[in-house]
Amino acid sequence: MSEIKIKGIVISSKDFKEYDKIITIYSLEKGIVYAKLTGVKKPKAKLKTVKDVFCFAEFILVSKNSDFYTVSSANVLESFYGLSKDIAKFNKACLVLKILNVIGKENDNNEMLFLQTLKTLKLLAYSSVNENLILAKYLLTIFKSLGYVFSLLKCPKCGLEIKTIRYFSVREGVITCSACKTFDAIKISELLHNSMRLISNCEFEKLCSLKILESALLEIVQLLLSNFEERFDCKLNFTL
Repeated sequence: MSEIKIKGIVISSKDFKEYDKIITIYSLEKGIVYAKLTGVKKPKAKLKTVKDVFCFAEFILVSKNSDFYTVSSANVLESFYGLSKDIAKFNKACLVLKILNVIGKENDNNEMLFLQTLKTLKLLAYSSVNENLILAKYLLTIFKSLGYVFSLLKCPKCGLEIKTIRYFSVREGVITCSACKTFDAIKISELLHNSMRLISNCEFEKLCSLKILESALLEIVQLLLSNFEERFDCKLNFTL
């Protein structure tokens, strides 16, 4: 019986039969992986530590049968226990998992997305950084990792630097000048535009140094989430 080893985050978990669970793992090596935890709901189950979402572990999987692998053993690397101490950050972390369930694909390893997801969950669990700032950074990062890069200096349509009024197209996910705006574009302030630039250019490790108004962070996250839903034709059903 062949085995494979992966490192991954449990992003969803559901009951299967009487004592089993099927987990969805977002892995470094293989992208989305579906795996069964056999007998994990029994009181003395050895794998019960990896049955819940947010568990980051090294998994040993046995050969795929039907639609999923079977987990033969696992070593927990991180549980992000700090998320249980702050409901706001816990909710944002749940949104991160929803996003991964939308964009993750089988046999599609995206190292950048995987590593930035780990950084995001660690910041949410253990840092004092504003949760909306962390989420805004994550959304900008995943767009980049998937090939959708926001132009935050020049209008992507005419190529001119935006110095006065600017507009954000929720449908296209671009910031343009007034001459190039689309019918659905929303006028945004210079403050909002500059805040997005700061967040985009700042490393995860240095987010604590940014001082951005909460009202601006909320607006940025709302715009980015709306664009995400448009790009991937989905509804995240999330309230900030």
